[in-house]
Amino acid sequence: MKQKMHAFDIGILGTMDATEIAEQIKKGAISSKEAVHCVIERAQALNPTLNAIVTDCFEKPVVQKEEKDAYFKGVPTFIKDLTHVEGLPTLHGSLGVPAVPQKKNEKNTQQVLSTGCVVLGKSSTSEFGLLPAVETLQQGTTLNPIHLSYSTGGSSGGAGALVASGIVPFAHAADGGGSIRIPAACCGLVGLKPSRGRDMESPTSMLPIDIVCQGIVSRTVRDSANYYAAAETYYANPQLPKIGWIDRPLQKRLKIGVFTETPTQIKSHPEVDDVTLSAGRFCESLGHQVELISNPFTQETKIDFLAYWSFITYMLYRFGKVSYGIGFNNSKLEVFTTQMAKVYPKVMFSTAKSIKRLKKFTNYYNSLYDQYDVLLSPVLSHPVPEIGYFSPENNFFASIEKLSQYVNYTTFQNVTGAPAISLPMGQCKNGLPLGVQLAGKLGDDRQLLELAWEIEEKGGLMDWTKIIQANHSIKS
Repeated sequence: MKQKMHAFDIGILGTMDATEIAEQIKKGAISSKEAVHCVIERAQALNPTLNAIVTDCFEKPVVQKEEKDAYFKGVPTFIKDLTHVEGLPTLHGSLGVPAVPQKKNEKNTQQVLSTGCVVLGKSSTSEFGLLPAVETLQQGTTLNPIHLSYSTGGSSGGAGALVASGIVPFAHAADGGGSIRIPAACCGLVGLKPSRGRDMESPTSMLPIDIVCQGIVSRTVRDSANYYAAAETYYANPQLPKIGWIDRPLQKRLKIGVFTETPTQIKSHPEVDDVTLSAGRFCESLGHQVELISNPFTQETKIDFLAYWSFITYMLYRFGKVSYGIGFNNSKLEVFTTQMAKVYPKVMFSTAKSIKRLKKFTNYYNSLYDQYDVLLSPVLSHPVPEIGYFSPENNFFASIEKLSQYVNYTTFQNVTGAPAISLPMGQCKNGLPLGVQLAGKLGDDRQLLELAWEIEEKGGLMDWTKIIQANHSIKS
């Protein structure tokens, strides 16, 4: 079997990003029907191997009902299978959730549709989005098109595979602990976790700390920038500064703090370390002031987040029939989900203190931006793991240990609601991508996108669209 695969040579879309596809449709050079047909052809060719689509609606795509001149009118995409789409079941990557077609679109689906996108189905996710890989009992394993023996990351791994392979130019994703940024890093993509409140509806909005944000993964910075600006025309949180339309790179120079240590002060993998420091030097070459610092975050915050994660898992395990329907069956949930839920009663009385500390952490996080405009770090502590690393059949404690060694940089922005973006700024010796994270304070989305635009314009990003098409084989 081939070790990599792409769809850029199938149909009329070539390597166009969503912005260019939209422009071609507006000019009449291609039609939306032709774009949709091309994506369906690509999906039918690649998905039997990639396993990134949970359900499709190829025969009856979902579009906005009211006619208007939306920015991405006619551009095909997919919605992550944690979000409701009318007529399709939402399985949450779980055998325990009944396959009942949804009666209406979720508000976040409406926001995606408001940009003009045509929804062709649901992309795969880990069970309830809990793990940073898509290896589930419900869906099976979603493969990374850059190297089929490796993980896509997660939990928005299906979106990562669909975009990296060229099936669609961008795809909806959601982030509760890194689930936009992690698959972006693993698949060589751009992934912005926006500020809390930019989306219309969060599944954790009623909980003590709202950690989940909706967004996309894309192949170009301009697609991400244009998507968030377009979505903002449908709904803009009045408490946040608008992102607005971005048409040029960042103009002002920033002070950037760079770190590679984990919160436990253990160094990241040498290749991760090298790429992150190289990204810092690249920013310095652009005229930004770059300072190497120690990791400003602590293990205590990481442990508190894990305790809060167990609380959320317990709630879905215990009250799943309320959230997912009368057919919900927690006896069919995976080992990790079940055991994580069972951890909570054991730490229940300390969780209140964990939540209190997490809320206080926001003040500390914001204080860091009195010294720096942006914090630059790895996205993940070590290179992309092979398939099986987060197998649903793994021992729970083994998965927790792997999780603690792998995800060390992304959860802090979920606690605070701050934005952070993953950029493909390097690769491992085995040819897999490595992502670098740029993080700001709440509301700094535009500044991060402008900086990412500048880095891309000046040649700082790896072009994985070209790399995946190269004739040379990627090393095993």
